[in-house]
Amino acid sequence: MEEVRTSIATQIAEARERIEGLLLEIDDIVLQVNPHIEAEYATKIGYLENDLLKWQIAARRARRRFTLAQARANAGQGFAEDEFEEQLDAELADWEAYLAKSMQAFLQAAEHLVGRKPLSPSETRELKRVHRELIKRLHPDLHPGQSDDEERFFKIAQAAYERGDLSMLCTIAVATEGMGGEPDDSVLSEDEAAAELEIVLAHERVIEQRLSALKQSNPYALMEKLEDGVWVVQRTTELKAQIEEQKAVARAYDERFRALMERDGDGY
Repeated sequence: MEEVRTSIATQIAEARERIEGLLLEIDDIVLQVNPHIEAEYATKIGYLENDLLKWQIAARRARRRFTLAQARANAGQGFAEDEFEEQLDAELADWEAYLAKSMQAFLQAAEHLVGRKPLSPSETRELKRVHRELIKRLHPDLHPGQSDDEERFFKIAQAAYERGDLSMLCTIAVATEGMGGEPDDSVLSEDEAAAELEIVLAHERVIEQRLSALKQSNPYALMEKLEDGVWVVQRTTELKAQIEEQKAVARAYDERFRALMERDGDGY
């Protein structure tokens, strides 16, 4: 019946529109919200975590240096002040690499905050509107089997949305007019339309699950904590205390090593 087929076509169109909204929300989280959360976390908490890691490495190095020197002294063997550095470098290489990686992540996050140009509320609304239009036109979830040009345009659009570059996004919107045409559901029979509806609804459920998983994982899951001033103060206080503890450990073992040097180093 024509009425039934029309009703199914309407449901398909509504489901596709919901999918567009879900994809826009995913893009908003991945390209806008999460980078901002990462940047905020880095400047509120992450810099202290990196400092703690640095002093943990220093404490481990100082402790291990003393242990190696003590073993030499116990064996009645002499040692030079810089004798163990190469061995310590090798033993702590993984820790140093992890610290370097963490520092790079911090720098990227800080650059994200410094390099962004704030948008006005009207510009933000327009950014989202144009991006939704481009999702509808170019998103691979909606248009499998894209051409190379369509794929490249979409990647540029994603990068522009991430930067908040409204001008570039509008440029891409003009350049891609006519791409990614709307599917013509009017040519489907009632059975074909019913089958298409099931496919579209299944697709919607998959994207809903993707969005739910994204919201439950970091960095998005950290947003609520970062908005809690009490939690931020407690966490920074904990980290600062741990940093002082590691500094004290490093200093203590350095002093013990120097004392051992004065007593047993360079003398055998």
